[in-house]
Order: sequence, then C-alpha cells, then structure tokens
Amino acid sequence: MSCAACSSRVEKAVSKVSGVTSCSVSLLTNSMGVEGTASQSEIIAAVEAAGYGASVKGADAGAKKGAAMDEDALKDRETPIMKRRLIASLCFLIPLMYISMGHMMWNWPLPGFLADNHVAMGLMVINQKFFINGFKGLLHGAPNMDTLVALGSGASFVYSTYALFAMTDAQVKMDMEGVMSYMHEFYFESAAMILTLITVG
Repeated sequence: MSCAACSSRVEKAVSKVSGVTSCSVSLLTNSMGVEGTASQSEIIAAVEAAGYGASVKGADAGAKKGAAMDEDALKDRETPIMKRRLIASLCFLIPLMYISMGHMMWNWPLPGFLADNHVAMGLMVINQKFFINGFKGLLHGAPNMDTLVALGSGASFVYSTYALFAMTDAQVKMDMEGVMSYMHEFYFESAAMILTLITVG
C-alpha cells in the first residue's frame, strides 16, 4: 500500500467478506486487524483480489512474541529501500539531464561519442514499483497515487519513443525539417524527473 486510497480499498474488500464483523487497516504500520468468523484464507484472497498482498502476522516470526513482535511489526522497512531507489535514480537522472538539457540550456559540451547521437535514455526499471502498483490499481478499478505517477511518466516516455522513431523515419526520407522538428519532441528526461521527484517526496 502506498496511499490512503490503497488502505481504504483493502478495508472495503475485506469488510465485504462473509463473517467479517470489523476490519481496520493501518497504512503507517502496513498491517490490518480483522474480527469475525471468516477464515484467514478468505481474508487473504479478498486482499489479493483487491490487487495487494497479505500474510498472517507472525506466521514466520518463530519464537518472537508479545512486545518483541509488536516492535518488529512497527519497524520501518520501506524507507531504506526507497533511499536506495532514490540514490540509484539520481545516479541515472543527473547524467540524463546533462545529456538532454545541458547543451541546450547552458551550452555545456556533450561527450564526443554523443555529439552526433540524438538517442536519449529512459529511467523506468529502478522505479518500476510505480508502474506495477499504479496499473494494478487501475485494472482493479481503484486508481491511486501510483497510477497518476505511472500515467504521467509513461505518457512522456511513450510519446518520446514515438518521436524517436518518427525522427528516424524522417531522416531516412531525407526530411531534415521533420528531423529538426522531432528532435525537440523528446521528453525522456521529464519521465525520469517525475519518477525521481516523487521518490524524493
């Protein structure tokens, strides 16, 4: 879960399960408390049908009990992962911005091997979580914040890919006016910037 809409969707899905008398989902601790006679497998199936995953709390906790288990449940596991993702994103974004914008905005020289090459890079794999969660939510009829990020970044990337092929086609046809027109239609760096800035947030 990545936002309040996610936790609300999970809560509604589980509340509809026969035998569930009450359900409370916490986005902060990434956990859910359920009361009633419904079986664990039915509850987990409802969560998965909503597009998320679930497991029984403490199922693999071994000897940990009581306060120790509660402390483990509250442990922040997401922030270190996001920090690594952010660092990796910045490592790709900085050279991408230099290649895409440096020569246009500040007259910075391009490396020799890129001077006559108009191919830009896309930064998607590192931040694939936005696309997986976003489109999964969309397919389940419950778009969330990740859906918005995925659509914004995806639109930039898809249009830029189209522009790249259109420019290549114009170059093959010796249409230099078309080449110059499409050369300014690349937004790969925008797709990367959206993903990186949302990760910063």
